[in-house]
Amino acid sequence: MNNYEQAIQAWKDKIGATKVEISTEQREKYTQNITEYQAEPPVAILKPASRSDVEAIVAVANKYHVPIYVVSTGKNWGIGSKVPVKNGCALVILSEIKNIIEVNEKYRYAIIEPGVTQKQLSDYLQKNTNLMLPSTGSAENTSIVGNILDRGSVFFNHRYDFLTGLEVLLGNGKLVRTGFWHYFDSNQTKLPIFFHPPGVGPDIKGIFTQSNLGIVTAMVVRLKPRTPSTIVYAELKEDNFVAFIDAFIKLKENNLINNWLMITNTNDPRTTVANQFNYTGNWSAIFNFYGTEQLRYLYKKEVEKEINKLCHNLFFMNSDIEENSNHRYHLILQKLYNGIPSNYSIETMGEMNDFDFKNSDYEVDFCKQISGFRAVAPAVPLEARAMKEVIDLVNKVSKEFQITPFHNFVTIGDMAVEGLFRAYFNREKEEEITNVNQWAEELDKELEKIGIYPYRMSIQQMNYFSNRQTDPYWETIAAIKKQLDPNNIISPGKYCLENI
Repeated sequence: MNNYEQAIQAWKDKIGATKVEISTEQREKYTQNITEYQAEPPVAILKPASRSDVEAIVAVANKYHVPIYVVSTGKNWGIGSKVPVKNGCALVILSEIKNIIEVNEKYRYAIIEPGVTQKQLSDYLQKNTNLMLPSTGSAENTSIVGNILDRGSVFFNHRYDFLTGLEVLLGNGKLVRTGFWHYFDSNQTKLPIFFHPPGVGPDIKGIFTQSNLGIVTAMVVRLKPRTPSTIVYAELKEDNFVAFIDAFIKLKENNLINNWLMITNTNDPRTTVANQFNYTGNWSAIFNFYGTEQLRYLYKKEVEKEINKLCHNLFFMNSDIEENSNHRYHLILQKLYNGIPSNYSIETMGEMNDFDFKNSDYEVDFCKQISGFRAVAPAVPLEARAMKEVIDLVNKVSKEFQITPFHNFVTIGDMAVEGLFRAYFNREKEEEITNVNQWAEELDKELEKIGIYPYRMSIQQMNYFSNRQTDPYWETIAAIKKQLDPNNIISPGKYCLENI
């Protein structure tokens, strides 16, 4: 028996044979991904149902030196989904560990497990509280924990801002909790323990985001009240792009609007299917402001004064959900502003290819009927001319490859936006797959030349950006990895040096 065979048998013995899948069909299934990234099948598929199962998996992995690649639900479409960065790993899917452990309405936090989906938590909060966790524009069945750990963006700002505490199983088998949580279990005290997330001493929760330093088995997220707001929707020509961003920044700095902004080019991504470059230069922007009805009336007047002349279409709507809305997208916006996730974006992808997702389980990766897409997601300063420089560069590179990217910017803090540039392609045509990968690689290199780096990395990017042997930053990450995971069994190759 080789190490893999011994590990598989030990996993069956420790967590139960029904939680271990080794058939060729199942293993090959999990190599499918919407980016069409080619990889060897994982050596096994492990589906633990509890933290004790995960602890047993880690113990076996260490004993037989078989690495594991861990995902929550694996819905990172355009980033790599469930596919391990390195070959020779067992895939660990945490989607069955899905308890909402605690919701504290008074102190506005929830403790959740990695399999808890956006819809699951949203439904609970809608039914039982006046609180919400801001939602992403992705599907209902995506993991909250997975998205936060990869520092995803959401309505109302950066999702990382809502990370309050972590319970992490390290590669060495130890369990660590961040902040004051490590002193006691929340169920053993009447006092709130998540009022000060850093606790005392170094605040280490950040090192477990965008990393392979441990397996998060529980997360504390900060909740916010569902507060009425006014949603602003604006459409503008590219000639006014710079002036519009400048106006938005001015409004933000004067505290007239919330910090959050999404601005999207209205080019039709379906043109990519025909492999034609058809950049429209038309943009739509969404942002909001809070306050009493009287304050919002005054804010509206100021917002109109600053941006009306820059827009050819501008309207305002309340965040209150209007189920009878005659505009589907407006209703989606209202729901998202109330922390209610939507399948709108994924259903739209289906509509691009005349495929109905409404009766499916949204297993996008396994559905070849829809277009694939590759995403490049750089962090860009929230500064109009920097954003315009990135737009021009993306357009230049895209035109060279005859690709039409879908252009999108979302704020990820006070001073930055996430640029999201998605290129669609036919998953059955090798030449389109090759072309889109070459486009992404070239775009990464050209963006780096002007000092723009990824905000999130796809598995295709990780070796290029994080495997830099002479960079003291990545050397430090590698040193931490050696201490926490001496056998390098957790997600090798993910956001780290290849050889540690």
